[in-house]
Amino acid sequence: MSGPVHLTEAHLLAKAPHTGDHWVLTLFSPTDGLLTALLRVARTPKPDTAPAPDLFDRLALTLQHGRNSPGDGPWFVKEHRLLARHAAIGRDYPTLAAASRLARLVARNPVPQESRQAVDARLAQAFAAFCRAGTRPDLIYFKSLYCLARDEGLPLKQDWLPALPPADRELISHALNLPADSPQVPPPDLLRLTRRLEAYLTAEHDHTFDPAP
Repeated sequence: MSGPVHLTEAHLLAKAPHTGDHWVLTLFSPTDGLLTALLRVARTPKPDTAPAPDLFDRLALTLQHGRNSPGDGPWFVKEHRLLARHAAIGRDYPTLAAASRLARLVARNPVPQESRQAVDARLAQAFAAFCRAGTRPDLIYFKSLYCLARDEGLPLKQDWLPALPPADRELISHALNLPADSPQVPPPDLLRLTRRLEAYLTAEHDHTFDPAP
């Protein structure tokens, strides 16, 4: 390693094997936006080694460019420290699927600099909500998606909502004000409105989503 280090905090949105003993991490930082960094994973970790990062973790990171590409090459994780872990998200498939879909949305769609702090706070709120027992992951996802789009400055109230039937507008207003464990919004209606919002963000604002499950 060479060159100055860069300190940041970030949520881990995705990770995948790279080459040899490295993993590639996709991160979202409130100060830096989307980051990609390579993490070397020791084959036999020492007792004092920080736990390996997991999806949805909040991490404190020390990053550095490689010796052969100072300043413009990939980041390498020199040190990392776990700030928050959301292991309960993996308790069941619907929760894991909803949280992963939200994480991949942020990973695939750059956030304007002026919206990064708000989006970071929204991610922290959503991941914590997914961890609470008895909550509805479909409702958490819908509320998070709507609020993320609003936090990015997209004209939902001026453009998307007026195009909906009055009954749907009322249902959305109701859903946004309900606690995450509320049974009051029927899942089929919520799924229909979620897909409609995703379609609007794709068609009008070039957002990228996974294919609908």
